[in-house]
Amino acid sequence: MRRILVAVDSTEVAREAARVALELGGRVGAQVMLVHVLPASVAEGETADFAAFERACEDYARGLLEELRQHTGHSGPPPHTAVLHGEPAGAICKAAEAEEVDLVIVGTRTRGAIARTLLGSLADELLRSCPKPVMVVPETGRKARVRHEDAKPEASPALALPKPSGAPG
Repeated sequence: MRRILVAVDSTEVAREAARVALELGGRVGAQVMLVHVLPASVAEGETADFAAFERACEDYARGLLEELRQHTGHSGPPPHTAVLHGEPAGAICKAAEAEEVDLVIVGTRTRGAIARTLLGSLADELLRSCPKPVMVVPETGRKARVRHEDAKPEASPALALPKPSGAPG
């Protein structure tokens, strides 16, 4: 495994996904790329002063990425960061292919079946459409369930990761 892409936003579960990605990257010597996706509406210019609005969004995203980079306490090579534009799943899949990553990591909040059906989730969309292996990190405090029969061989180093701090036994 040479390259790992992790999708992040300002949620706690994104921090956990970044931590897992950096830990895994350190274990296997992989370069980690933290990405944040701005909605397509930002790129399409829904505001009167589009250039200033876009700069403000990108500044926020870069600040978030820098905060995550520092917050994780990662001691390996510094992760790359990128701000993408577009529909999140599509932008992440395109970046995963363009960057030739070996694994995409995304965090997810646990929702009930009805909410998931009505709202969908980025993790669900990536699992369905991403051509690269996808690892889903559940919110801290929820028990992670990995079904080995569903795991791709490239993900085997991820299956060996220790439980997140604070996770139930």
